[in-house]
Amino acid sequence: MYFEQVFTYAWRHDTADKDKDKGVSVLSVAHEPAEAGRPRRWLLLAGLPDFSELLPFDDAGHAREFAHAVLGLPLTPTPYERELQLEETCTRTMVSGPVEESRFATLSVGRDPHDGLRAYFAYQSFYAFAGTPHMTALGLEVICDDVDVERAHAEAKSLLAALDEPV
Repeated sequence: MYFEQVFTYAWRHDTADKDKDKGVSVLSVAHEPAEAGRPRRWLLLAGLPDFSELLPFDDAGHAREFAHAVLGLPLTPTPYERELQLEETCTRTMVSGPVEESRFATLSVGRDPHDGLRAYFAYQSFYAFAGTPHMTALGLEVICDDVDVERAHAEAKSLLAALDEPV
């Protein structure tokens, strides 16, 4: 799959032991190229150093909603929180046969009222499997608890510019 990243916010994980690098996590918005009769598909990449996942936005308007949530993040410590929901359903082949799987995620942008109003991004996904018994499972959690707001605003402006580009 080819896609172009247009919003990328990556951060290193601090450790007490400076000799042990825990790696980089990322939240990124990308799009697949448009094809005849099909608009661009906008995707959110949430990644930890050892694992990542992609979930689609509903459409360009949904990706634009994320950009505006980031641009709304105040530069000064002021209470703020916006949440977006993402969802995708697909069929997965298991040993027992095909199973419908739904993946859901909440993506939050805000300032933590319990931590000095530090700016944060938080992504939490979970899986739901149809059938009997009905099963659910936690998915990926990616949190940046010290967002550089000016840098995030610049990335959000880049995302808005890409959303407004002619296809």
